[in-house]
Amino acid sequence: MTDALPYATLERMLQRVEPEWRLECAEPVESGFSAVYRLSVSGGDVDTCYLKCTTEGDGEGVSADARIQRLLEDGTDVPVTPVLGVVDDDPDLPAPFHLSAAVPSETLPYEAVGRVSDDVLQGLTRDVGRHLGSLHTLDAVDAFGYVANGGPSLDGERPSGDPSDLRVVRGRETWPEYLWARTRAELDRHVDSRFAALTERLTVWFEERIAALSGPFRPALGRNDHGFHNLLVDPDAGRVTAQPDWAYTLAVPPAFDFEFAAYLYGGSFLAGLPDVRDRRVTTSSRHEVRGEPRDRRPLVREALLDGYAETASGLVDRVREPTPCYELLAATRVMNDFGHLDLPDGTVEAVAARFRTDVERALDA
Repeated sequence: MTDALPYATLERMLQRVEPEWRLECAEPVESGFSAVYRLSVSGGDVDTCYLKCTTEGDGEGVSADARIQRLLEDGTDVPVTPVLGVVDDDPDLPAPFHLSAAVPSETLPYEAVGRVSDDVLQGLTRDVGRHLGSLHTLDAVDAFGYVANGGPSLDGERPSGDPSDLRVVRGRETWPEYLWARTRAELDRHVDSRFAALTERLTVWFEERIAALSGPFRPALGRNDHGFHNLLVDPDAGRVTAQPDWAYTLAVPPAFDFEFAAYLYGGSFLAGLPDVRDRRVTTSSRHEVRGEPRDRRPLVREALLDGYAETASGLVDRVREPTPCYELLAATRVMNDFGHLDLPDGTVEAVAARFRTDVERALDA
């Protein structure tokens, strides 16, 4: 994370949204490309909230995040962190930024997907399936691409929750065109990964598979950035309490978004981790995987489909059958970011070897 913002700056940002609130304490939270702070406040009707701002000089995602969460809060069953207000532009503050209410919950590490019990994983992914179904039935986009803010600039107000506040940018005319552009970008990264020996085979495989895709394709809001790190959960109950962080939302076919979720929550990229206990997983021992890991992709897919059918029965047939090129694109993204996985000492080579075997098996199939 970049250098923390000064206390006085954070207080000014808080008071641009809630002028009567006072900042008591601020704690930075690790959160990808954006800066997030947990704020303890007084003078209002909450005592904890979160402040999110850009650290990369590109605030498109932060502005869109607030609009999407507000839209989901009003129009779907997806639980989010309620947005209190957004500041899109300020010459003296790191805008855009937005303030949201805290939700009682826990967070789990990204890698914990391979370390929680079957019951917990099944409960969480069934909830995710329900939420994806509700998301995909929302009529909010009409093209494929990156979802950005398309509404009026705000100065501390809450977004409207209207789909017209969103626009699709950096897209292509057709879904295969857009999919190939995204795949090509991942392959350009892949050549510099530890799995680069597979790049040429992957390129040929993707060219053939994407050319063979048949539609029709309908765009929907896609979560895309799936993973335990982007869920707020009650792990003891195996329930998702909120899905924050929608800065990386894409307009994609429902099957693409569903397949990414099935792959990432299946945790096959963590194969080769026998008998791991992760002290950062705060659930009790009865929720931890013990012994040699199994392939839990079938369990995850069934749970996702069960949840999805509850909220999107009319779409479930479009996501029921696996689409190999979507799954392997998800695997390619994990290969590209493999060095960022926080694996226990002494397991990296074993995980990489099992992962490579799994990808080779998919290519051969």
